[in-house]
Amino acid sequence: MNDGQTVNYRRKYAAEAQSLQRIHPLRSLWLIARQWLVIAAALALPFIVLEFHGGAGSLSAAGWAAVAACFALSFFLVACKQHALGIIMHDATHYRLFSNRRLNELASNWLCAFPAGMVTSCYRRGHLPHHVFTNRPNDPYWARLVEDPAYRFPQSRQSFRRLLLRDLICLNFAAWRPILRYWTGWGAVIDNREKLLTGSERLQFAAYWLIVAAAAIASGAWPWLIVLWLLPLHTLCLAFMRVRIVAEHNLDDSGPELSHTRHVDASWLERLTLAPLNINYHIAHHLFPSVPLHNLPRLHALLLRDPAFRAQAMLWPRYFGKNDKGLMNSLLR
Repeated sequence: MNDGQTVNYRRKYAAEAQSLQRIHPLRSLWLIARQWLVIAAALALPFIVLEFHGGAGSLSAAGWAAVAACFALSFFLVACKQHALGIIMHDATHYRLFSNRRLNELASNWLCAFPAGMVTSCYRRGHLPHHVFTNRPNDPYWARLVEDPAYRFPQSRQSFRRLLLRDLICLNFAAWRPILRYWTGWGAVIDNREKLLTGSERLQFAAYWLIVAAAAIASGAWPWLIVLWLLPLHTLCLAFMRVRIVAEHNLDDSGPELSHTRHVDASWLERLTLAPLNINYHIAHHLFPSVPLHNLPRLHALLLRDPAFRAQAMLWPRYFGKNDKGLMNSLLR
């Protein structure tokens, strides 16, 4: 968006932002590896506890309770890290993972996007116009969300709780399809008349999931692929994403960037679930999309030194909090 207010901030802090734009390949690799290490540990945890208690055939009531609690924790952590992988893919959408664009796409797709059924280029096709035309008719996100009653605020707490509950039990999946259709690779692999994917992307996506499916079937792990990967991806992860999408922009405002894009400090739990990997620094990201996610806190701290920025920006301490400290509380009645 080319409003004067935004242009002024971009000009004023261009030099500082440029110094924060450097891509660090090893840092990007470690960022991705960290998420998968947590995923691996989360997936292994319930089975380690199961073996510790002597296997399924000898579990006591307390043992079953411990295993069930570990499965619940694993489900939760996997959903958190699936969301985090999506945020890394988002950085790759802006070519911020690796300077080599081919490596950027390969790493993003095979390690972040494909596991979630997504393709980086599909996401990029809608995301870059979102940055240029935020909250205007040419913004594909705004055009879809503004027509969806689920994203009209204020709305009642009961209504929003019902939405989240429906996300958690997979009843909202059909409602998510218009948004997910242009992010995921499934539809384009089967029917690519819209040319959403290149031939190479279609082949890679199909190969990835054929390998995963074959490995899961051959090892007998296919039930766990469904229960501990696909199920959290299509339930809890979507609920996390819904709250984040609601929080990022005021869809009713098409004015200056700072009037409709929000920053949320967030608690540690909110950063784990709703806003992983600094995506809560959303104003800083929209002002300077070329700054990688690990440098967004430094960029935000720089902006905060500006009294005009502090006065104009929509800054919130929490997503959920008491009284005027919770962004979502201001949107729910």
